[in-house]
Amino acid sequence: MAAGTVRLFKIKRPGGVFWFDLRCVGQDRDGTWLRGPVGSAWGAPHDRGTLSVPVVVLLATGRPWAAWWVGDPADRRLEIDVCRPPEVTEGGWRYVDLELDPVRHEVDGRVEIEDWDEYDDACRDGWMNPDDAELARATAQHCADLLRQGTEPWLRRGWQLLDQPM
Repeated sequence: MAAGTVRLFKIKRPGGVFWFDLRCVGQDRDGTWLRGPVGSAWGAPHDRGTLSVPVVVLLATGRPWAAWWVGDPADRRLEIDVCRPPEVTEGGWRYVDLELDPVRHEVDGRVEIEDWDEYDDACRDGWMNPDDAELARATAQHCADLLRQGTEPWLRRGWQLLDQPM
């Protein structure tokens, strides 16, 4: 890893551990802000590469979601990974993904909750216990409501950080 880089581990059950090498760009009352410019390294159980679009990630301990601003020119969007509350590690962060992903598409303001099929599979196949399943459903709905309202200051802050020159 390059100096100043933190590693974010995203654990998908049963898919394995995915990781992203990002840079910490700030901390405030909303959490820790990480940024991954184009070319940042990532890895998955059977692949690795570099980011083709820039991202900004907002994490906080004790909060069951991680927000990802994705600077994809074809579909700029804010994706929220519903998860067990993220934890600080020696070299960065980690969280266990709970499958459901509220997403706000910037082009038209549409908000949807994605990956119900993965959620259903995880519940059916025992990769997610009933407490995590309820946390995922409740958090996904709450976050989708926040995205629809658009009033939280951190929503704009993520785009501002993403659009700043690196």
